[in-house]
Amino acid sequence: MSHNKWKFGCFSILFGYLYGLLYLGYILFIILAQSSYSIISIPAILVPFILFLLTILIIWKRVDIKNDRKAKENFNFIIIIGTIPFFICVVMLGINEYKTNFTTEKWVKNMSERVYMVDDLISTYDLKGKTKSDVMTLLGPPTDTEYFKSEKNIVYYLGNERGIISIDSEWLVIDFDNSEKVQDYDVRTD
Repeated sequence: MSHNKWKFGCFSILFGYLYGLLYLGYILFIILAQSSYSIISIPAILVPFILFLLTILIIWKRVDIKNDRKAKENFNFIIIIGTIPFFICVVMLGINEYKTNFTTEKWVKNMSERVYMVDDLISTYDLKGKTKSDVMTLLGPPTDTEYFKSEKNIVYYLGNERGIISIDSEWLVIDFDNSEKVQDYDVRTD
């Protein structure tokens, strides 16, 4: 085995471990934080992949493996394996993007997944000043519960609290004034 091939092998193994650990961290973060497409998430997963491709290109140019069939097969295998984590992250971000977009239909059908949609709901719709019937048209009937319930509010179950350990549940509490218009709303944990 030539010295260049040995360097190539050592560098590939080290780079592969670091690259794999980085994307494993990204995958865990995407799962735990329910991260979706953003100004931060796209470059975070794209930059290491571009560096991977540039490293592969440099290795291809510097190491003479063009005439070695076994080395070519290994090289192609490395490219395929190195591309998989990137695509897994892209797909996971896309799934989370879909889950976090609020629609009335998804809100009503998926009570336990409302926790992912509530931020989009709050940022998209200004509930303050809406009537009780407007809110119920948008969000459907409130959850029948005694949690946080009072005479002048309605409560919606959102699902298990976000985070690594979800022991409690999250709730959207919407308070009304005397004319039954939204005075305030808040996401609370029981």
